[in-house]
Amino acid sequence: MNPETMVLPWTLATVPHAVLDILRGCNVRCRDCFNSRPNRIKPLQEVESELKSLMRRRKLHSLAIVGGEITLHPELPEIVRMVRGHGLHVELFTNGVDLTSGLLGNLAKAGAEFIILHIETGQKRPDLVEESTVQDIRKLRAQKASMITDFGMEAGLAVTLYPGKLEEAKEAVEFTLDSPHVTFLLATLWRDVKGMPKLVGNLEKGIRQLENGEETVKGKDDLEMPQIRSLLEETFDLTPFASVGSNLDENDERWLSYLIAAVHSSGALRVRRCIRPTKVERAFLEVTHKMTGRYPFFQNQKALRFAIHLLLNGLAGGAFSAHAHLLSQCIGPAARLSAKRLVFQSPARIDNQGRLIYCHCCPDAVLAEDGLVPLCISDLIS
Repeated sequence: MNPETMVLPWTLATVPHAVLDILRGCNVRCRDCFNSRPNRIKPLQEVESELKSLMRRRKLHSLAIVGGEITLHPELPEIVRMVRGHGLHVELFTNGVDLTSGLLGNLAKAGAEFIILHIETGQKRPDLVEESTVQDIRKLRAQKASMITDFGMEAGLAVTLYPGKLEEAKEAVEFTLDSPHVTFLLATLWRDVKGMPKLVGNLEKGIRQLENGEETVKGKDDLEMPQIRSLLEETFDLTPFASVGSNLDENDERWLSYLIAAVHSSGALRVRRCIRPTKVERAFLEVTHKMTGRYPFFQNQKALRFAIHLLLNGLAGGAFSAHAHLLSQCIGPAARLSAKRLVFQSPARIDNQGRLIYCHCCPDAVLAEDGLVPLCISDLIS
């Protein structure tokens, strides 16, 4: 682990994020999907009950709403309004097929702030030709992201990184950095989750195999975090901002976060700079936790707020002149400063000793029958 990378100080009780699963069923077919349960739309009362249970278990700052395909839920705006009514920020994960202007307007009125699009190669979807090219996918991503930002919400991108497909990781990073609309990338390293045995337990009690087996869910071509680190450093000159280790080893990076300052002018990237953590960010986390009782997770990166962050970061880390130069590029009516966040996560797997390895505290935990479990293996929990 790079000593400059900030290890997030979460515990099981103080993780500021969780996942609300509102339905099963989808209108797109992907190369692989962790969903293995029958189609079902949860009624609003059940969703509210799960929301309250999540809030009792964690000091939440934000919540991700997932499915299935969430736009298939007829009461999606009401769910968003419910979550926002509890003082939480909300991120919506959707394939974007049914993101019409009417739905986007209703979501914006309900308080939605952040919509993350799952659009990638290998999907069978009605808004792409079967043999779609990289440019076709880029065009669709840009179109949907522009629609989202037109309604005052932030747009993000979610992709899966498959074995032997490092070029797809590069393409997703390039698109996110180049886009004047997309400010977030969530890239999940593929694992053969469906090939894992049945599991029992939860994050509080521990999770283990229901029956001991010899499965090792790791193929020889599976992408690993060191490869991602190298790609981003060598190709894009990016170094991680924060990390989360595993349930067994803090230094086993399962979750890497990058922060980049970018200036776009007339829709084109003018300049960017990777931001490294300093004592300013560490102090901000602890002060916010002491004052509010919870750590921050979602930050709506308004340009002025982010500019102040950059100046403080520069003063604390010795990069003030570089940050000031970047901010000088914002002069002019067509120039715009934005914070780009890249997150790479490695799903749970079983190692060659039969141990289940997953993210420490798992920020993407979902409610199961008797506790919280990692979303990536939630359908395997007995």
